[in-house]
Amino acid sequence: MVDFNLQPGVRLHVKPTSRFHVNRIQVNFATPQTVDNPASRNLLANLLETSTAKYPTQTAFAKALNHLYGADASASVGRIGYAHTLRVRAEAVDDRFAQPGVFASLVEILYQMIFCPLIKDGAFDEATFKTQRQNVVNELASIKENKQYYAAWQLDRLYYDQSSLMRIPSYGRLKDLEKITPSSLVSTYHDMLDHDQVDIFVYGNVDPQMVFDLFSHWPLKPRQSPLPQDVCYRQPFHHRVRELTEHQDVNQAKLNLAYHFPVFYRDENYYAALVMNGILGGTPYSKLFANVREKASLAYYASSQLRLFSSHLAIQTGIDAQNRFQAQQLIEAQVKAVQAGDFTEMVMQEVKDALINQYQTGLDAPGGIVEHWLVDCMSNHLPAENVVESLQQVSHDQVAKLAQKLQLQAVYFLDGEE
Repeated sequence: MVDFNLQPGVRLHVKPTSRFHVNRIQVNFATPQTVDNPASRNLLANLLETSTAKYPTQTAFAKALNHLYGADASASVGRIGYAHTLRVRAEAVDDRFAQPGVFASLVEILYQMIFCPLIKDGAFDEATFKTQRQNVVNELASIKENKQYYAAWQLDRLYYDQSSLMRIPSYGRLKDLEKITPSSLVSTYHDMLDHDQVDIFVYGNVDPQMVFDLFSHWPLKPRQSPLPQDVCYRQPFHHRVRELTEHQDVNQAKLNLAYHFPVFYRDENYYAALVMNGILGGTPYSKLFANVREKASLAYYASSQLRLFSSHLAIQTGIDAQNRFQAQQLIEAQVKAVQAGDFTEMVMQEVKDALINQYQTGLDAPGGIVEHWLVDCMSNHLPAENVVESLQQVSHDQVAKLAQKLQLQAVYFLDGEE
């Protein structure tokens, strides 16, 4: 990997490889999340990926991409700990398989998206703005209809302290979206361009110096990174378990639990945490899958997910409402079993093999590689080395001891019965 500082606070990362037939570029803008910026930045991403001054309609933009042998370009938002990220990405076939100049043209497409949006008289184009805002409104409104996603979001809200910005989803809230105007969004846009930490990732069959020459002319001002050195959210343990039950018209109840778990991305316990989660509920070999879903038939699905930038682990299940307490007892019993070291070496190896396969599969596409790269960059880590060896070296005792850090903090139940 070759790294360049284009300006203070603006970095270019280039990884030359001939492994794939495509080249991938991703421009990441990062700033601390606030109360209001998730909604505005989400809408901004939608506008940036829809049209530009040069390509004022989705049809014109699509034609420009199609001329680059079916190139793809998009924008989205996300969150890595405290860091709210707006990601603009593009991918096209390598010049070897098309014609010279495709990569340079792809960079130009990104330039148009980022620096030449469809702005007139200090405001985003009114018609395009209204269309995209309605699209985002529809997306946010539809979240409540996806009960599994909705329950996961409600568990997060329950887990995080009332004053925590982490309670606000990275895509924003409807009430914040309603306040945004075409002119106020231009302010959001300029604030992003002028103040966000910028990381440009290029992965493909490219010459680093050529890439530097293409990006060195981008009009990005010097800036001091607004991000803290540590972007992880560290919530203290609370002795009182927070509980919330909601009643909605649902066919399948949702029972979700959140555990305080002070292990963070790439710290000394990172690989043991991956294995522990795989044994508990993160793989098909897990206790939640085998005992809660299969043997006891108490859940339609049961899994666990690590939240390595926000100090917790979440368990999600879909159950019949009348089995709520029986299911919760059995879920908590699985946690205690892992804490007690009640799992075989064979299961632990199956979990390790599954994690290794998952990791290697993620390296089979440029997009997955760049996402790993982005997370490392945001958390100030070098790209991981010896991942397979690190997973294989995790011991039975390490997993059991680490699981003892799990402490129940929140229980959310979505019930269809009054």
